[in-house]
Amino acid sequence: MKNREPLPCVKADKRRGEEIRIALKDHKLLKTDAKITTNHNFIYLPLIRALTEHEQRELDVAELSTKEFELLEPRRTIEELVGLKPSFEIVGDIAVLTDDVANEQLVAQAIMSLHKSIKVVAKRISPVEGVFRSRQLKVIAGEHRTETMHKENGCRYKLDLEQVYFNPRLARERDRVASLAAQDKNEKEEVIDMFAGVGSFAIQIAKLAPQSHVTAIDINPVAVRYLRENIKLNGVSNIEAIESDIKEVYRAFTDRADRIIMNLPKSAYLFLEEALSMLKPEGGIIHFYDVESAYDVSAENRVGVAIDKAKEKLTASIKKHEVQLEILDARKVKVYAPYAYIVGIDAMIRK
Repeated sequence: MKNREPLPCVKADKRRGEEIRIALKDHKLLKTDAKITTNHNFIYLPLIRALTEHEQRELDVAELSTKEFELLEPRRTIEELVGLKPSFEIVGDIAVLTDDVANEQLVAQAIMSLHKSIKVVAKRISPVEGVFRSRQLKVIAGEHRTETMHKENGCRYKLDLEQVYFNPRLARERDRVASLAAQDKNEKEEVIDMFAGVGSFAIQIAKLAPQSHVTAIDINPVAVRYLRENIKLNGVSNIEAIESDIKEVYRAFTDRADRIIMNLPKSAYLFLEEALSMLKPEGGIIHFYDVESAYDVSAENRVGVAIDKAKEKLTASIKKHEVQLEILDARKVKVYAPYAYIVGIDAMIRK
């Protein structure tokens, strides 16, 4: 007879299941030796203990519950198999090592033995480079390919990890922005995604807000090819995909947008003039992303310092334009590098 035990759990919409699972695992709150269960609408994620109110707010978890879960046989960890804990990301059925490791073949085989859905293990051999935001990978185990199908928040994205930029750790942020765009089902918005890639923001917004229209722009022809394929894969018709340099095409969208996505953290501030010109005459909302570091401060203050620096950069960049800026929200989206963070800012612009 299978061993079962009542456990505290998160009850979540299946569309957000993977995002919340990763967040709980990152915070070491997911009970990994209990079997996750689902029904038609919801996923139930077992916890090692009940969440505090602070954790519930931080993880954006709306509903907690208690449920009986099947307990699993203890599974060996990757540390037990190879003697170290490698850093890697999973996109679709590809695991990408994000740091150099000794005995990479052994590590790759261990990852594939523990994650049966992984068919390829690769490693980064270059940073994200150029205006196309591509990088070089080296396949070290499994099938020799870098194209995959990634599922996130109820959407599917076909992409090639060498030829386009995609960050799986932005799943929660993408869902958050899409939820904001869709919170008023009676309001039709014109949304412009200035650096759309394969459609990771744009498609989720279009799916959650079918009454609105999304213009998704990217300079990388491969990314736009996948974007168009992903629009069909997800059955959304309220998106226009455009292959162009935003610096060249923005005038065609003057006074058009209610909401603009600026997901280009290293240099989004250089495109604020274009973004402001595309907002409607009365203004609108921009979702602005920035990378900021905080080296010479205590650990508990680093995130706050990075957020303040991002707010100051946005404010200074906006100041030369005759608009009013109201920062609605500013937060750490993810760690970018040691002592550096991607910061997201939601801002209301009034012209």
